[in-house]
Amino acid sequence: MRNSILAVIVAALGSLLTNHVDAQGTAFTYQGRLNDGGNPASGNYDLTFSLYYTNTTGVSVAGPVTNSATAVSNGLFTTAIDFGSGVFNGTNCWLEIGVRTNGSVAAFGLLTPRQPLTPVPYALYALTPSGTNGVNGTNGLNGATGATGPAGPLVPNLAYLTTNQTFTASNLFNGVLIATNTANQITATFTGNGSALTGLNVSAANVTGQLSPAQLPASVVTNGASGLNLSGNLTGTFTGNASTATTATSATTATTANNFSGTLAGDVTGTQGATVVGTVGTSSAANVHSAELLANAATSANTASTIVKRDGSGNFSAGTVTATAFVGSGAGLTGIAAAATPPVGMVLIPAGTFSMGDNLDGASDATPISITVSAIYMDVNLVSYSQWKSVYYWATNQAGYGFADAGAGKAANNPVQTVDWFDCVKWCNARSQQAGRTPVYYTDAGYTHIYTNLESYTVYMNPAANGYRLPTEAEWEKAARGGLSGQRFPWGNNIDESLANYYGATASYTYDLGPNGYNTVGSVGGTSPATSPVGSFAPNGYGLNDMAGNVLEWCWDWYGTPYGQPSNTNPTGPVGPLSNRVLRGCSWDHYANYARCANRTDAYVPNFANYYIGFRCVRGL
Repeated sequence: MRNSILAVIVAALGSLLTNHVDAQGTAFTYQGRLNDGGNPASGNYDLTFSLYYTNTTGVSVAGPVTNSATAVSNGLFTTAIDFGSGVFNGTNCWLEIGVRTNGSVAAFGLLTPRQPLTPVPYALYALTPSGTNGVNGTNGLNGATGATGPAGPLVPNLAYLTTNQTFTASNLFNGVLIATNTANQITATFTGNGSALTGLNVSAANVTGQLSPAQLPASVVTNGASGLNLSGNLTGTFTGNASTATTATSATTATTANNFSGTLAGDVTGTQGATVVGTVGTSSAANVHSAELLANAATSANTASTIVKRDGSGNFSAGTVTATAFVGSGAGLTGIAAAATPPVGMVLIPAGTFSMGDNLDGASDATPISITVSAIYMDVNLVSYSQWKSVYYWATNQAGYGFADAGAGKAANNPVQTVDWFDCVKWCNARSQQAGRTPVYYTDAGYTHIYTNLESYTVYMNPAANGYRLPTEAEWEKAARGGLSGQRFPWGNNIDESLANYYGATASYTYDLGPNGYNTVGSVGGTSPATSPVGSFAPNGYGLNDMAGNVLEWCWDWYGTPYGQPSNTNPTGPVGPLSNRVLRGCSWDHYANYARCANRTDAYVPNFANYYIGFRCVRGL
């Protein structure tokens, strides 16, 4: 979790770790001052650093680099940061710093503003060295110590070219060329067999000798190509005789292709007598042909394992057509029980037994056991901010409800957040009454006083009521798995930011395929909060959205172990009141380990509200 309760002020300068110029490293030290609650901090803190090319928004170009257990004494600390090579290219840079107490499970608190990097780390890179020695000078390409710059010799095999030069030496050059012409390019005439040349641009170089297709750039246009034997893979536009090309992905103007085999994109003119079609789309030609034969042989007869077609009157004579699910308006259908049609905005989670928890990541509170739950309806989406407000205003203006938190949302179709457990329970009751259903939650064991006000730790759930309620922890996990068993996530064992709204951290979790940082979908409009519109990602096997990201979700249960309390059938959690209620799922501000179906979050008392916590409702059949 990336949030922090610390109040921090940092004022720091970067300083270079001194290394010899011939073995220069990429790390630098960072010195800063850390305040906790307005006073100089002392102790061990976890720090995280990300590098940006902008001082406010944008995407990090390096990091996060996490330095755990950094010693802070009287507010002062020093630590080393290494973003690796290739990030300091002359562009202005800023550090984004996060902090939390060492060993805490809380998220890192991000400090503002970002800290500009002083020019010191750029001493690692000489983008425009100056000097007078050329390629063939005593300190040039063929010399012993390298070209000379303002501060002395540079690394070997680094040439500084003050004018255009022609390379005639037979030795290969593997160093770095820095040119000063307007386009910052090297233009040269190369002689030799060209066997080691790569990345050639034919418009800027005259190449003589025999080149293999692997060395030929994709942009080359060869007219005639009498001097080249194109016997391998050819990409790009080819005009000429393609009779010896074995593959030609863009042979749009080949005049002959008698010996062609492989993938062809585009039109081929001329003779193709020996060309054989192997696939059509993603199906083999043999399968396409078989399908053609079956379709041509289709009749209206009731014959098993055949394709059936309508007769001349447009009817089937093969008998009754049956199906397990219908898609469409259902016009003309009769004899369908009302329970078979889910309420608008909800889907059926079927009854059944499933393995709750898993052993994939060694979580001590997620030991798998067999749990049985009854069928329920569940909201397809998280409760949106607009949906929350429509019930909230009715409840407070017309039904006498009182809420501790008014709720918040990034936009109308983004999930509501900053609501505590008691708010959500009262909102479920108000939604039930508004829809003409019996409320589920009461302040007494006899279910005579509907829970509408105050933050009461004793709330009674009437299991016979037909209104809306929070899911139990077992109901939520069965729904999140979407019918899959033993998988880490609703779709499998790996995750990336095209599947859910979470905070990428590929260096921390092997199953996180990133990219790192906030999800770009949630970052639209700012990252505090970085929620995304509900339903922005593909649903799971039950048709539910955001079961592995966007916001954490409140459940009914008090937190406790093991599962299956008081029974393995429809468990409702340990008997309370205890300290914490259960949160399930993952938020935009949490790492991929929170998105696991078996993850349990327990560090929240019922009256805790935060901008990464929301909920969804369930209902009995």
